[in-house]
Amino acid sequence: MSWKQTDMPKPAKWPYSLPASYSAEQVEAVRCRVEELADQAQYGWGQSIDFGPFAKEGTVKDKFLDIIGLWDEWHWWPESLRGLRVADIGCLTGGMSLIAAHRGAKEVVAVDEIPEHMAQCDYLRELFGVANLRTLTASLYQLPEKLEPNSFDVILLSGVLYHLSDMLVGLLIVQQLLRVGGLLLLESAAVGDDEHSYADFGRFAFGIWWQPSTLCVKDMCEFMGLSEVEVRMYQPDRCVARARKLSAEPIPFRRGLSYHFDDLRDARPRTMDGRAMAPR
Repeated sequence: MSWKQTDMPKPAKWPYSLPASYSAEQVEAVRCRVEELADQAQYGWGQSIDFGPFAKEGTVKDKFLDIIGLWDEWHWWPESLRGLRVADIGCLTGGMSLIAAHRGAKEVVAVDEIPEHMAQCDYLRELFGVANLRTLTASLYQLPEKLEPNSFDVILLSGVLYHLSDMLVGLLIVQQLLRVGGLLLLESAAVGDDEHSYADFGRFAFGIWWQPSTLCVKDMCEFMGLSEVEVRMYQPDRCVARARKLSAEPIPFRRGLSYHFDDLRDARPRTMDGRAMAPR
């Protein structure tokens, strides 16, 4: 899908606010704590959060509300998450995590590898009394040691894929954490190219290691065991994607991946036709 600013739906609504009963002193205490947490993080407060009496602007602003608005508009995930187990990997300040918890998820696990980001999410969880949210400070690559496989109904991977040195292994880990039938919702820096499969080296500008084409995102998801992959550009350099885990069968090609497999034999014959590489 080509990008058009006019196609953007309304952003999702932020469902939390400080109680109306809070005194001016209590509000000021919250504001001071937020500023303290922002000062402790290398790049400040992560996502823009509306506390009601005041709002704190984040480094990446309130883009998470726009992304959820897209998923809602396109019916990419259920309106209610009641009874579902959700992981928000690369949660930053936890904006998406808190919304998923508010929508009735049985449990939301908010994951980030940066302790200062996790502290911001922890503070919001405690401040708004979100009992069905827990936090985990860990790299995506550490999750097989910390979370049960085949245990999540929905995984959010927003603003993460292009930060990974190994996008394939990252997607494989996500696939293995999902239950059969589970849903991956992904947002990433991307090049809008559905004809050629490649990933440009991002030279770590904005923390970007890779800028994959939309076909590359689709290919990587499929080669790492995900199906029904749909990828759409929503800004000139950003995409969203949806995919499902429909089988517990092992991925077809496992050689060369930085991951342990008991069997490295190809599950299907590999092509010897170089045209399949779709060069530019």
